Amino acid sequence: MAVARQFKSIIGVILIALLLSACASGVKDNTSGQNGDSGGQNTAADLNAAKSSNEKTGDAAEQTGEAAAYPRTFQHVYGVTTLEQPPVRIYAPYLEDALLTLGVTPVLKWSVGELLQDYLEPQLKDVPKIDFAGGPDAETILASEPDLIILYSSDMAAEGRYEQYSKIAPTFVFDNAAGNWEDTLQTLGDILDRKKEAADGAKQYADLVAEAKEKLGPLADGKTFAVVRMRQKELLLMDGVYFSGLTLYRDLGLTPHPMVKELSWEGHVSLSLEKLPDLDADYIFYMIQGRDSQAAAEELMNSFAWQSLPAVKAGHAYQVQTGHWLATGAIANAKQINDVLNDIKD
Repeated sequence: MAVARQFKSIIGVILIALLLSACASGVKDNTSGQNGDSGGQNTAADLNAAKSSNEKTGDAAEQTGEAAAYPRTFQHVYGVTTLEQPPVRIYAPYLEDALLTLGVTPVLKWSVGELLQDYLEPQLKDVPKIDFAGGPDAETILASEPDLIILYSSDMAAEGRYEQYSKIAPTFVFDNAAGNWEDTLQTLGDILDRKKEAADGAKQYADLVAEAKEKLGPLADGKTFAVVRMRQKELLLMDGVYFSGLTLYRDLGLTPHPMVKELSWEGHVSLSLEKLPDLDADYIFYMIQGRDSQAAAEELMNSFAWQSLPAVKAGHAYQVQTGHWLATGAIANAKQINDVLNDIKD
């Protein structure tokens, strides 16, 4: 599927060909072993996430309201997981946005080489990295002593990896956590006994969306929008159902350029220089993916094809940061909206 391909291209194919043999104390995991069903202005979401910087790393134990009774059982795409006691040390790579929204700091943070989720670094700067370049290191995971592992997608648990993770700690698997970040937030809020924080985070984001739509309404009426990503050897036209596509077209109600609907709605596509002149959107947001892509991006932006685009000629092509535009969650989405509000002013 296009969404699965996009997920793999962004965070890499995650392989763990290691036999892990450790058990977490005081917890039990009952599993089937089978795959079942499945920078801008400050915002409320940013402020809500910032409180996590004052919490001890991995501390999810302090709750608000009435604490849930244990043991608790959760069904997921790979079986049923039982928690005998409240999880305190959480390993949930690429779910850091949701965890911080809940006020939880993970024991490890996702990375690929030097690539981090930069937009979360103010809250995660003191959290050790887990490097997914070539597959995460089993010893690093074991050393972090998680008492709950949460996997971002069923792909991360495939080919026996779920059973390997489950030997370290009880493991919960999302089918695709990026498919609906609000549902992901609510699910994590339930698992971590932080339903109030999940509801607060969702409401703060909804309030921001309503405010932004009111501001953008007269400015965006009758205008079309597109998002492109510049890589070392290709230009990608981004989709409408994933990451910033959902924020712009679903949440803010902006109108996608016809090429987005026709070519890339379900998944990003490569856009040739011959096809680029057809992208006559009123506004274009563009990302440059990594330092290795900088030279190619500059060459593209100096080309006649790029310079001739209506959005470029009107000064309506805006560079945005890959980190939060290729992410989803209350914090990332709020930053995407702030970028739009800062850029679309006339």
